[in-house]
Amino acid sequence: MMEYLVTGMMSGTSLDGMDLAHCRFILNEGQWSYKILAAETVPYPDEWKKSLSGAPALNGRQLYALHVRYGRYAGIMAYDFFRRHGIRHTDLLASHGHTVFHCPDQGYTFQLGHGPSMAAAAKCTVINDFRSMDVALGGQGAPLVPLGDQVLFSDYQYCLNLGGFANISFDTRDGRRVAYDICPLNFVINRLVKNSRIPVTARAGEAVRTHELEKRSPTNEYLSQDTDGAIAKEGKIYPELLQRLNNLSFYHQNGPKSLGEEWVNLHIWPLLEQYKIPLSDLLHTFYRHAASQIGNQPGTNPAKLLATGGGTWNRFFMECLRESLPPTTELVIPDKETIDFKEALIFAFLGLRCLRKEINCLAGVTGASNDSIGGSVHYFQS
Repeated sequence: MMEYLVTGMMSGTSLDGMDLAHCRFILNEGQWSYKILAAETVPYPDEWKKSLSGAPALNGRQLYALHVRYGRYAGIMAYDFFRRHGIRHTDLLASHGHTVFHCPDQGYTFQLGHGPSMAAAAKCTVINDFRSMDVALGGQGAPLVPLGDQVLFSDYQYCLNLGGFANISFDTRDGRRVAYDICPLNFVINRLVKNSRIPVTARAGEAVRTHELEKRSPTNEYLSQDTDGAIAKEGKIYPELLQRLNNLSFYHQNGPKSLGEEWVNLHIWPLLEQYKIPLSDLLHTFYRHAASQIGNQPGTNPAKLLATGGGTWNRFFMECLRESLPPTTELVIPDKETIDFKEALIFAFLGLRCLRKEINCLAGVTGASNDSIGGSVHYFQS
């Protein structure tokens, strides 16, 4: 039996903050098991939200400086996490980084977070840059979580993550793991709400009457998300927009396939901006669109679908999703820890696989020429 202590870090496109999960992994007679020992989401200060959202517009020198600064900041964040939770040892810190560019069709992807700076600040070995090897091998560089789904969550036929983008993974009849991004989710929903500048003191009914609120909050505090789907629930479907969203060519492509901010900027925003309709209708239509795209994925055979990620807390969206799933599909909502920290847990596992020189990226999932071991290792010598 072998035991490892690994910490995973995950920063999503929604800019909610950094998820950290300190985990124990045990390998016993070829079978892996895990336990999350400590977990926490550290919110980003406003200045970091601004820096991260503005990163794609920086020139080369500015971007690299931010890369180093963010690596140091993430390392300090991890070090403080260790102190708060009394963690005296971790075999490694596995960091997904914050995605700035994801253009696998052009041969590159870039996740912010300089590994050496992170290791120096966290005072432990760091593994980062998990996607680049797969992209170099002709793959999408995403999704990476499916290997962890297959090994750690094998009780479920489907694993669905509802984050900035919705993605799914499952085994085919011949035992191959298949995974791909389905559609944008929180990345679009949150930005729609933020762009509408709804004061945090507004009631749901006040927030839904116009698409663009001109009034300003006296404290300059605005809603950043549609909590529980309260705004969308008061809206209605706009059929023409729903049809145009569902007809986007990405949804008719076979996997492997992945999505990023670039695709949303090219295809989603220009479409949504054509419709000057109440925010509630815009959100309601987008919820139904996303739910229908997800509902198209499971087959007709009885199956368990595990749902995790921030979107799982959106009550109205989950109602839409249940209505869209086949009646033979059982939607399973796990414990809070699994919902919020499954991705950080799995990146900890992927880092461990890299350290053990074991495959952690599946070509059958990403479309690469072959399986690979992704990650750059930065050893810290205490």
